[in-house]
Amino acid sequence: MQVPQWLTVAVAVLVIVFGLHRLRVSMRPDDEEERARARGGLYGQRRRTHRIIGVLYLLLGAGLIATTLGFRPLAGLLSRAAPVRTPAPAAPLAPPAGSPPGTTVIEIAP
Repeated sequence: MQVPQWLTVAVAVLVIVFGLHRLRVSMRPDDEEERARARGGLYGQRRRTHRIIGVLYLLLGAGLIATTLGFRPLAGLLSRAAPVRTPAPAAPLAPPAGSPPGTTVIEIAP
């Protein structure tokens, strides 16, 4: 089963929006910073922490979109299987001797 591309892109957009929100929180004024520290929780973290996590979320969202669109940077490193080689096309069959000109030979595979 394969995950639909629209679902992956939707999750990536949510991740990017949350990253932008964390970057916006990292730019709050000093008085709001003190109130958030007193309250604690997710918003009680330092501005620098919000900024680092926001950038990481942006990178994660960009990576999700890139892999959805076909970018596979580690595809060759993790695969141990030999590359698949397609066989060369067979030479066309010649019509049997004595057949009229323009006879076509059709090969039926078993």
